[in-house]
Amino acid sequence: MKLDIQEIPFSRRGSFFAISYLNHSNSVWIREVRGGDESPSTLFELVIDGMTDVKSESFLSKYDFEVSETSLKVTEKETTNQLEMIFPRADQLRIKNQGLNVELKADKVRYDTFNQMGTQQFEYISYKKETKYQLDFSTADFIVDAPWYRVGNTHIALTLGQQQELLFTNYQVTPPKTSAFSVSFDEERAAVGKEFSDWRQSFGHSTAFQTGFDLATYIIWSSIVREEGLLTGESIFMSKNWMQNIWSWDNCFNALGVSKVDPTLAYNQYLVFIEHQHASGVYADFINDKFKSYNCVKPPIHAWAYQLLIQQSTYFSEPTRLLTIYESIAKTTNFWLESRRVDETSLPYYTHGNDSGWDNASIFHTGLPVIAPDLTAYLIQQLTILGDWAKKLDLYEAAEKWEQQADHLTTQLITELYDEEKGQFVAKSQLTGEVIPQFDSLILQLPIVIADRLPLAIKKQIIENLKSRFESPFGLRTESANSPLYQVDGYWLGPIWAPETYIFFDALLRADEGVFAQRIAEKYCRLGEQGGMAENYNPETGAGNDDLSFTWTSSVFLLLRDFVIGRDTNE
Repeated sequence: MKLDIQEIPFSRRGSFFAISYLNHSNSVWIREVRGGDESPSTLFELVIDGMTDVKSESFLSKYDFEVSETSLKVTEKETTNQLEMIFPRADQLRIKNQGLNVELKADKVRYDTFNQMGTQQFEYISYKKETKYQLDFSTADFIVDAPWYRVGNTHIALTLGQQQELLFTNYQVTPPKTSAFSVSFDEERAAVGKEFSDWRQSFGHSTAFQTGFDLATYIIWSSIVREEGLLTGESIFMSKNWMQNIWSWDNCFNALGVSKVDPTLAYNQYLVFIEHQHASGVYADFINDKFKSYNCVKPPIHAWAYQLLIQQSTYFSEPTRLLTIYESIAKTTNFWLESRRVDETSLPYYTHGNDSGWDNASIFHTGLPVIAPDLTAYLIQQLTILGDWAKKLDLYEAAEKWEQQADHLTTQLITELYDEEKGQFVAKSQLTGEVIPQFDSLILQLPIVIADRLPLAIKKQIIENLKSRFESPFGLRTESANSPLYQVDGYWLGPIWAPETYIFFDALLRADEGVFAQRIAEKYCRLGEQGGMAENYNPETGAGNDDLSFTWTSSVFLLLRDFVIGRDTNE
């Protein structure tokens, strides 16, 4: 598969390295994604024959630029001269130059230091990334331009020899003890190729929706970073473009996406947040190797997703694992019940749109805090699942408490937030109790997740609302097209997203709306084929919006593809 690194970073499983074409500079950069999306990622700019813009006519007239899942190549036309880059290990980038004029220019800060450690070996200390790099040259035929001035190098530029390899190895304290170039470039290329091929094949074989399948499996694999710093296990970042964190609800969808091929990786997506669970019970909003943030939270969908994991494999229901998950989700559930309610007679609230995951949804446009029906419905669903798990763990008193709370919240939800005249749930201001103006957000239809607890008339009305006001040619819009706030590129004001698609898909299946659920799944698979694995999609055209290399999009695509194939083909 050919990759456009303007959209999809070139990387590999476990690596903090990535290579991208960045629009702000119109050039290719070796990047480092440690530190999350607030940390500058550019390390070295690639310059070939004095040119940086590999998409320019002058460059393309002379060179072919091609990136696959495991190799980046620049080939001079009508010759065999070539530059190639691979990631042989999670901590390494290996570059092989054969006959091209290649220069690497560092994007450095004041204290960055480039030290010569041997005849052909250097150490680069990057202060902005708080990490170090060992650079090994295969021959002495290179030029280093890195003049020193008091506390750092004024600039750093590396010119590769015409027949030379360069190995970058990153580390935090001490360099690796392994010998550079002990294995040939071709052997290492073949090894990483096999590693990725084995990964892709583990998802099964089918020709259905092949373009999306190829892209989704690569994006997930290449967006995994290794255990380091605050990341207590392998973690699936949302992207290696600029969403370089793991968030506490995207982790649920990515766990589901990889659970059948790597249950340990799936379980780790939960454990990284359990390891950093706040004393209040809340999960961090996001975590990367260096930072964690509790400014916002994410909606309580974790028990729902883990229950789906249990349905996929007994690995997740193993008593020790289940107890760990149960105790953690019980704490975060109590956070919502105790810290996000005025008292036991009131409904929980969000203090920001980000808490819901629907950052700028229309129910948040008139002020905060907001009492939203999706939050209460999620909590009811979570309480019900906790009750079931408590029984399996012989915690019968706790099970009864969870069930009683679920029953109580169900009555409150219907009594306080369902408007029979409007035929739907509403959101209210937590401060005034007034109904928020009806802009028509899909988020108000989310009580369908507890369809089995809703009166039949309400359930039917939600289904009708979904079909008549929110369904588009490509799936469920996040804002009705009739709303004055509707925008096809408005983030949560119209575009189609992976998480809401999968949540509604699963809820429709459980609501005995299998035909509708099937239609949503098929539309989403066609969307992935057409728009790639984008952060979100234009509901009218299917074009991708915002970040075009998203892992939860990829995970949901693979899940729904499996469903569609299982229902409609014999492949």
